[in-house]
Amino acid sequence: MDRAKSKKIRNIRVIITNLFMCFSVVVIVFVLMMIAMGFTFTENGKLEQAGLVQLVSHPSDASVTIDDEAQFGHTEFSKMLSGGTHQISVSKPGYDTWTKNLRIDGGLLTRVEWIRLFPKKATKDSVRTYEDLRLATFSTNRKKLIVIEKDSNTLQLVDIQGDKPKTTKINLNDCLSTSAAKAIEGTLSIIAWNNSNTRIIAKWTVNDKISWHLIDLEHTDASINLTKRFNLNFDSILIENDSASKLWALEAGNLRLIDTGNLTISSAFASNIEKIAHNKDVVAFVNVEDDIRQLNIYKDGEKGYTAIKKLDKTTDKTTIKLAMGSYWNEDWLAYSVDKEIFILGGKYPSYGKNEAAKLKSKLERKLSYTPQLLSVNANQRVAVFSGNNSMTSYDMETKDYFDVELASPLTNINWIDSYLLWQNVDNNIIVRDFDGDNRRKVISNVDNPFPVTISENNRWLYWFDIVEEETKTDKDQDTPSDSDPVTTTETKIKYTLKRKSLQ
Repeated sequence: MDRAKSKKIRNIRVIITNLFMCFSVVVIVFVLMMIAMGFTFTENGKLEQAGLVQLVSHPSDASVTIDDEAQFGHTEFSKMLSGGTHQISVSKPGYDTWTKNLRIDGGLLTRVEWIRLFPKKATKDSVRTYEDLRLATFSTNRKKLIVIEKDSNTLQLVDIQGDKPKTTKINLNDCLSTSAAKAIEGTLSIIAWNNSNTRIIAKWTVNDKISWHLIDLEHTDASINLTKRFNLNFDSILIENDSASKLWALEAGNLRLIDTGNLTISSAFASNIEKIAHNKDVVAFVNVEDDIRQLNIYKDGEKGYTAIKKLDKTTDKTTIKLAMGSYWNEDWLAYSVDKEIFILGGKYPSYGKNEAAKLKSKLERKLSYTPQLLSVNANQRVAVFSGNNSMTSYDMETKDYFDVELASPLTNINWIDSYLLWQNVDNNIIVRDFDGDNRRKVISNVDNPFPVTISENNRWLYWFDIVEEETKTDKDQDTPSDSDPVTTTETKIKYTLKRKSLQ
């Protein structure tokens, strides 16, 4: 036996075996990586990359159907789906059904976290009845409610989270630094809340005279009459940070910063300003320079502002809307000039660093209408433009836009939760997803201008209902004593805060 030849054959076999094993490992790793990345073979043998969909609903534990096929598992729900459009249906016994034709992009995560199911038969109850209302508004985070009755100098702060809403009464004349008689005059508007619901910006108008106030809801003696304190007529005031220790102020077209702790106000950072929006310590504004409108960014603490884009030559008829925010560590800026809308995304530039290009175009479109309203949802994922009987929304996560035709024009863009819009149509409260889908009637026979909301813990739907009370009064006539007295009837309008359970 030729031992050298045998050894050579054995070595060749070992090499071939090792090569085969290495090749097998590489193939297995490659296949596993492809599977992890969502690649699968179709029935036609074509390799396609799937995408991951995540469905979150309120209430949770709802059934999911995809393309008419019932799925194993309930919301919260995740599954790999082939790229393309799929029909998604989410349902739960005793609730209505949510449906959507959802586009899945291969290799990407699509999160649908706005699925809201409303109970078909819900328990309703009355929380409290108020005299004719002067003001009623819910906080941005849907945890609190402020109510002020007509001819009352008491501000009522209501916690709407629990089974038994709790009311704290606050002396309004202390907040406004005025007499009790004076406090019940004029119109009071709540412009902004801080995140902890402890401070608000209020605009008080009496006989065409406007004053701006920072109202401290926990310590009324710490409230500040900003107009009186700085002896300036402000056009707008916005809360810069969570504690409201800093405020952006627009005064006679000048941008300033108010320090509420030190009670100081800065000199103007910019002038000739027409529009302003902010995202905490960054402010965007449109001003006029050399007869040209210009869009700019200014960051608190920097020496100057950065020009982003020239918009147009100044004309009185130009309609401009402006909003900004941050989503998933990406800054964005949305604005419209007449019928054109723009979305920019990236990072807000810093002054003096030539960084304007960091905000890149995400969307440029010309609409068939001129937006009169522009609003942003609570987590700053969605921007909504509206005008006439049309609405256009843009999703910062998916980069999709949606054009929606409305049966009735939106007089304001009202969020009932983080993703649903509500509208009063023929005295019925209608809700729809921000993309226009799943239009539903949730409350009937509501004839009043006051707001509607879903509590932040998703347990209650709140609204106001009108209650008419008739009182009869007998009055003596200036006629002989044997005549019957005259009976007069007086109708009083009251408002009842109502709610129904969503559980």
